[in-house]
Amino acid sequence: MNIKQIKEKYTCLDYLGEPVKRTAHGFMYRAPWREDTHPSLSVTANGRGWHDMATGEHGSVIDLAMRCLNTTDIKRACEELERNNPSFSFSQPLLEKNGEKKKEGGFTRFEVTKLQSKGLFAYLYHRKMNIDIAKHFLMEAHYSFEQRTDNHYLYALAYGNDLGGYELRSSKYKGGTSPKGITTHWHIDGVPVVVFEGFFDMLSFATLCGGVKHNYVVLNSIVNVDAAIDAIAGRCRTTYLCLDNDDAGMDATKKIQNAIASAVDIRHHFAPYKDVNDYLVNKK
Repeated sequence: MNIKQIKEKYTCLDYLGEPVKRTAHGFMYRAPWREDTHPSLSVTANGRGWHDMATGEHGSVIDLAMRCLNTTDIKRACEELERNNPSFSFSQPLLEKNGEKKKEGGFTRFEVTKLQSKGLFAYLYHRKMNIDIAKHFLMEAHYSFEQRTDNHYLYALAYGNDLGGYELRSSKYKGGTSPKGITTHWHIDGVPVVVFEGFFDMLSFATLCGGVKHNYVVLNSIVNVDAAIDAIAGRCRTTYLCLDNDDAGMDATKKIQNAIASAVDIRHHFAPYKDVNDYLVNKK
């Protein structure tokens, strides 16, 4: 397709997904390329144009794709739109009984599918992730906390744990589903395992390494330290601890080292930043 055809086929709404709110003149989003506490990205009612109220930037869906991808290459933006064919026509909720929707864990609707939403890809770009690595570990969740009749739902990155629950993250939501637990990734025989608090740190570490070169254990919460010890003990010759550079991270590191004598604390490699993702985003 040429540029005109792409602009006719795709809208900014296709690209960004569910808005934060609707207004009399269109839709409001949080800008995916920065921390945007107060939504400042305005999209027209027909979805054909956008305007960054904080910077004055504006344009078409192609301009939006270039801004999210942090590139001036029009060809690359068009290829992204064509290759991924953005679509947000969600299916019916899975949680139904006798034709009536029911709540489970606070959700009236929850579904996990292949990672495809451009807003989530932009969020990963914003946090400097290698997208190919992220695609290997992450899914996409479509969810709602209330009954909807317009077939539009919220969406977030979905990272599964070993018990069947999910950690959910987007630029505007941080949460998860039950059951809670650790996530283990045993990819390669005979290599060290690296332990992280959250999946963004794991993805950041793999990005910095240029690929998946270690086995990983992600706590998903500090309270899961004991479960991580049980999963690691006796399995790996070398264990690297890459938890946060704060008091909670220090306490969890010491607890693992007391249980696993060979565990090595490597947090200092990312100091003075709080964690690996903070290091990746801010280190020049």
